[in-house]
Amino acid sequence: MNNNLAGLSKEEMDKVSAGLAAGTVAVRERNHLPVNADEVEMEQPEHLRTYFRERLAHYRSNLRKSNRSD
Repeated sequence: MNNNLAGLSKEEMDKVSAGLAAGTVAVRERNHLPVNADEVEMEQPEHLRTYFRERLAHYRSNLRKSNRSD
């Protein structure tokens, strides 16, 4: 596995960015900071919006689980 993000293709880099955006939204929601998930979703390339929603649901779920154990 290549750990160098500079070596990724444009498509792969867009996917990484969409995942990062989803994680950022979930963390901001958990910390009660202003964020509009719908707006962030619309900023993603159209073909990655489903992926963004999947990752957002994943991160929200994981943050809820970790919140219970705190």
